[in-house]
Amino acid sequence: MSLDVLAFGPHPDDVEIFCGGTVAKLVKLRYSVGLVDLTRGEMGTRGSREQRDAEADEAAGILGVSVRERLDLPDGFLNGTDFDQRHKVVEILRKHQPRLVIAPTARDRHPDHLQGSMLVENAVFLANAGKYPSDLERHKVSAMLLYPMWWNPEANLIVDVSETWDVRSRAVAAYKTQFHTPQKGQPDTYLSNPTFLEWLDGRGALYGAQIGVRRGEPYVTRTPIPVDDPIKILVESNGAANP
Repeated sequence: MSLDVLAFGPHPDDVEIFCGGTVAKLVKLRYSVGLVDLTRGEMGTRGSREQRDAEADEAAGILGVSVRERLDLPDGFLNGTDFDQRHKVVEILRKHQPRLVIAPTARDRHPDHLQGSMLVENAVFLANAGKYPSDLERHKVSAMLLYPMWWNPEANLIVDVSETWDVRSRAVAAYKTQFHTPQKGQPDTYLSNPTFLEWLDGRGALYGAQIGVRRGEPYVTRTPIPVDDPIKILVESNGAANP
């Protein structure tokens, strides 16, 4: 199945938290979008693997994506240079042939986030290598966007997600085991603290303010973005943010 967009998360809920508004917006614009969870989040303090699977499926339905894949790589042990792990990512890229790939940045406090970024970036390159050992046809990804997670960089690109922020928030809330829901006997974590969701809303407002909208999601790019008509891109579509 050929997709317009394939968004990768090291764990279930990473895509929803950090680029869920963009995913929902692309679906609303009638692009075909798929999600890939590199792991099943089985090392998480709260919830079981089966609960995370069910929550991920519910979130995918809320976002309206075409497909959600689980690569079942080992949570806590992602390795950007491991051949078997990288091969699974290459195969999923060749299977779905996305035009755009969305993945985490290679700067983060969580080792899986860092290694997950390396896995996807390396696989994007190898998916187009003609002599790479695979039965699937080679595929060249046209563009790649990287979403920051536990740091707030100066973004190269900010997507206006004001209209889809509520959808994104409902998708995040599908992960009941991870975030603030009263659960007797469950240990407290940073994510389960109610202020965590407040932080996410503030982050969306912070980046939204930079482009003059209610909510925004930031991205950084590895290569320059070609622009044919700077007036159309910088003035007509972004007039609210101009000084």
